[in-house]
Amino acid sequence: MKSLAITLLVATALVAIQSGCERHPASETIPGYSEKMSKKEAQAAQQATHSEPTDPKAPTYFPPKN
Repeated sequence: MKSLAITLLVATALVAIQSGCERHPASETIPGYSEKMSKKEAQAAQQATHSEPTDPKAPTYFPPKN
């Protein structure tokens, strides 16, 4: 009886896991998604080539050693 209950529990869990929806990529299901992402990737690539300005008077986090 105990093994039958465990078997039924495992079988029910497997059925519940396998009955999920099929996943589709957003580029196929959302109109205009691939164009929007390509613009974002181009902007990110452009920003990656530029260096950020640094502050010559940056705050000191630790006091000088004596």
